[in-house]
Amino acid sequence: MNVIWAWLVTNYAELIAFITGIIGVWLTAKQNIWCWPIGLANVIFSIVVFYSTKLFADVLLQIFYLVMTIYGWYHWLHGGENKSILKIRHIQILELIIIIIIGSAGVCLVGWLFSKYTQAALPYWDSLVAVWGVIGTWAMARKIIEHWIIWIIVDLICTGIYVYKDLYFFTALYFIFILLAIYGLIKWRKEMKSYQISAV
Repeated sequence: MNVIWAWLVTNYAELIAFITGIIGVWLTAKQNIWCWPIGLANVIFSIVVFYSTKLFADVLLQIFYLVMTIYGWYHWLHGGENKSILKIRHIQILELIIIIIIGSAGVCLVGWLFSKYTQAALPYWDSLVAVWGVIGTWAMARKIIEHWIIWIIVDLICTGIYVYKDLYFFTALYFIFILLAIYGLIKWRKEMKSYQISAV
């Protein structure tokens, strides 16, 4: 019991990030606006964890999430037509081409910078998560349904990284994120179908 308590005291930030992360993604799947303030708490405690484990690209990613949380919160409420509530949509071809180019170039550049100028543990894998996490968050803030596919892939990679770094709560968290992302994709698809039915 003392061992468990000592571990919890030492790893409290990871535990809180674990709990707020699950709640936040579940609320996102439900399109509940509270996903954003819960996400803000998740970001703060994730920064603490990633900094302590030298996953510096993830630290930068969380700082970006901080900004995007505020942006997404506002955009979900006022980003639709005539500043109405935003609706789910598919990604456009031009957007897809742009994010593939930016994503590929970004992983190479950020990975090289972290491998050359920092002591990052896994510079290229960490950078892949960071860059595509940025893209996924942007797509989520715009309610682009394909952001769930991005998150499924990113979360699979994260699960492997966190196993390697012995971050057990984060390993479990990102495995749950994979399941929640699949759930979110299914739920958002049903929501889009309801738009089409109501428009007929």
